Formats: sequence, C-alpha cells, structure tokens
Amino acid sequence: MKNKYLKTLALATAAFCTVALAGCGKTADTTTSSSLHVVTYENQQYQVPTSPQRIVTLSNSLLSMLNAVDGTSLARVDSTEKLPEKLQALPSLGHEANINMEQLLSLKPDLVLGLSNQHSKLSGQLEGAHIPFVPLNYNGIADNVPLITFLGEITNHQDKAKEVIATYNKRIETVQAAVKGVTPVRVAVLRATGEAVTAETDNAITASMVKLLGMDNVVLKHGGFDKNAKTVPYSLETLAADDPDVIFISTMGKKDEIQATMAKEMTNNPAWQNLKAVKNGKVFYLPSNWFLLNPGLQTPDALAVLVKDAYGITVKP
Repeated sequence: MKNKYLKTLALATAAFCTVALAGCGKTADTTTSSSLHVVTYENQQYQVPTSPQRIVTLSNSLLSMLNAVDGTSLARVDSTEKLPEKLQALPSLGHEANINMEQLLSLKPDLVLGLSNQHSKLSGQLEGAHIPFVPLNYNGIADNVPLITFLGEITNHQDKAKEVIATYNKRIETVQAAVKGVTPVRVAVLRATGEAVTAETDNAITASMVKLLGMDNVVLKHGGFDKNAKTVPYSLETLAADDPDVIFISTMGKKDEIQATMAKEMTNNPAWQNLKAVKNGKVFYLPSNWFLLNPGLQTPDALAVLVKDAYGITVKP
C-alpha cells in the first residue's frame, strides 16, 4: 500500500512540473517550487531552474552571449560563425535549423535555450521529456542588452551581466561620439540575395545600426509599407531618384548568386553607373555575420565599420 501511495505521489508531482513548465509564459512573478523560479524576458515570463547546471544553447549567438556572462553550455551547433577555441571544442548538435534531438536529450540538460523563430517547434518534445525550454525572441540589436540581463539572471551572474552591459554601452557611445556634429550622410541599405534585391527598414540589422548612428536612410521617406517588415521592394528607378551618398548592401546566400542578382536588377543597367555613390566609390558589400545576423556584443565593431565606410572616420570602440 505504501509503495502504491509513493508511486501515485511521484506521478502527481511529475504531472505538476510538466503543467507548470508548459504554462510558464503566463504565471505570476513568484517562485512556484524550491527548484524553479520565474524570470522575465521582453515581457514574457518563464519558469527555469533556480540554479541550472546543465544548460544547452541551440544557437551559437546565444552560446556566445551565455559565455560572456561566465555561463556554460554543454554543446554548440554547426555554423559559419567563428567561435573561441573552448566553445568550438564543445560537441555539436548539428545545424541550428535541424537540431539532433537524440543527441540533445542524451546530454540530460536541465535547461534548453533556443530561438523562437527557429526552435519553437521543439517545445513539445522537450516538454514531453520534462526539460525546461525557453524560446527567446532574439532578432535585432535592441535585444542584446535584455538578453545579457536575462542570461545573467538565470545563471545567477547578475553582476557579471551588468559589467558586460556597461562595457557594451560604453563602446557604442564611443562610436556614436565619433560622428557627433557630422552632417548625416544619406544612405540606402540594400538586401541582396540569390533571388532579389530589396531595401531594409529599421527593423533589419544594418538599417537599425544606420539609425543608431544618425544616418539618413532614404528608403524610409517613401513609407506605405508594413511597419513590421524588415525589407521592402526597391527598384533601381527609385534608387536613382533617391541618389544616396552611400549604398550599403547586406548579403544573404552564395556570392556568385548574389552577384548575378545584382547584375540583373542593378549593376548591369547604365543608370547604376550614374549613381553618386557608385561614382564616388561609396558602395559597400557587407558580410552577413555582422550585417545580416545580429552581431551581438560585436555590434560596436560593426558600427565602427559603417562609420569608416560612410565618413572615412576610423574609430576603435
């Protein structure tokens, strides 16, 4: 009878934990058990272990941020991102968009951190295995400081997180100070892929950095587009009419395919050669690791690149 009671109690406890984790996004800001507590990230609440010891990140951008606050992950993912040697030495879970679930579960994590736009599909499997899972919204550079704060909280390294944030903000301010009082350049930020050439709004990475630096994004004056859109249609005809001082081109895909698309839609047309930015050598193709994807704590360095390209001012953040 006693064994039957203990078994029933264990099952009830497991069921409670599963329900608590599944509904963690809606709970009040209170501790619900001795091993779990509630943390908040961008107005969303999650229940996580009070002191997680076996964290796994499903994105190398999250891995790098976790490492910055002296947190550790049991694994990494495959990507073109350059990682410090100690992080590169971690076992791989496969590509970020195709996580090897068998290997992930074999690590017996007590907390899994992923990206909402990539890994939300894994929530059912992780909840079924009673593993706390936090799918984070991490897109633009405005998410960097909230993410560091969140990671400092879940690892109980709040002081380290504050230190990292202070350094990060100071480095950004150094870059901004370098262009203070300078007449803002007129900029067009293009997005070139193997399929099309579009223009970026402030919701995209490069254009958001252009805004942070006080540059004038000529694309925005046209309006009439979805306020949540990251890119909008933008023809050579419109570009020629805007005739910006500088053209930044963020790239996504294979180099030869990007060049072919640019040739078809832009560079093979004589109107391209008449652009002020082309004549003055102010067209810049930007690497995707800093200008398509969120550069994270390297954002100040990416900003410095834009300042150098646009104004010819060298700044070391």
